[in-house]
Amino acid sequence: MLNKENLITILDKLFDQSKKYYDDFNSADAKIGDGDLGITILHGLEEIQKNKVSFSNDMGENFMICSKAFVKRSGSSFGTLIAFSLMNISNKMQGKTHCNHNDIISFFETALKTILERGKTNLGDKTIADTLDLIIKKIKKSTNYNDDIKSACLEALENFKGKKILIGRARMFEEKTKEFHDPGMFALSKLCEVF
Repeated sequence: MLNKENLITILDKLFDQSKKYYDDFNSADAKIGDGDLGITILHGLEEIQKNKVSFSNDMGENFMICSKAFVKRSGSSFGTLIAFSLMNISNKMQGKTHCNHNDIISFFETALKTILERGKTNLGDKTIADTLDLIIKKIKKSTNYNDDIKSACLEALENFKGKKILIGRARMFEEKTKEFHDPGMFALSKLCEVF
């Protein structure tokens, strides 16, 4: 079960990770993009920290606060995808004080659908969508979220080693992207290490 208190604990841990890996995220992104991924993630989570005092027992409202935080502090495409994902999750969770196993699966499915549609990407393009897809497959079979999410993140990175990134600015680098992890996939794996 996920409630307000659990959500705050998760967000606190993610914020700590975003500070710890700030430079790593920017460096990974700089190889194929703007080099601002660490800034995007840190600023969004920092804004959530400032606003978590407004959290209520309504999980839908809490996810909307998180969405608005990313809108306020991030102008990047990745930040926009996070904001829209959180907004769409919020809409599905309106009025709920606790989120059960099916709700948690829905979080990831909603984020995946949002990223595929708004990011104009496909599974197999070597993006964070591929990690989310693997997470969904794992947590549909188990409620061992911590281990399943961490292992899915690492498996996704391994599965796409040596493959080109087929979306976004990275396309300009063609074969060179085979040498690198997708920055979003890499960031998610490091953020989730804390669980």
